[in-house]
Amino acid sequence: MTDEVTLELRKLTRQRMHDIWEIAKTGDLDVLNGDDKRLAQAMLEHQEEYSNQFEIADLTYDHEFDAETEENPFLHITLHVVVENQLEAKEPIETYQFYNSMRRKKYSHHNTVHLIASILAPLIVSALQRNRAPGMKKYRSLLKKHKNKRPEKIWSLLDRDLDPLFQD
Repeated sequence: MTDEVTLELRKLTRQRMHDIWEIAKTGDLDVLNGDDKRLAQAMLEHQEEYSNQFEIADLTYDHEFDAETEENPFLHITLHVVVENQLEAKEPIETYQFYNSMRRKKYSHHNTVHLIASILAPLIVSALQRNRAPGMKKYRSLLKKHKNKRPEKIWSLLDRDLDPLFQD
């Protein structure tokens, strides 16, 4: 994909995010549906951290977030929506099982979604770098492997489990 096309896609995406944020701020989420409503809910859950970025998203489309030094708020809330959709559809079932296991351990809904997204995100990044589909088999296996562990332990194990994805 050319830099020009990438920039245009980012511009359209950030404009959409900004528009959803404008609606989210009003609290009238019923005018939204599907993923837009979920994005608005995720934005509101993260307004303390990211409201400034949401507010000017339409003006900062030329900014590419550096994965080493910056957290991308748009990617963050998009991952929230992906995980929420997986939970609703119970697909893959391992996501739903992992979620239930963490909730039984009294881990909050929000933190559990973050934990699942932290397992999924590196698989997506690796797939994009290699220009192939994300490794769903690996994702399912990591969810199964860790569902009976304490959340704090999982966080410490993820680097070890996911590092091989980025080694050639």
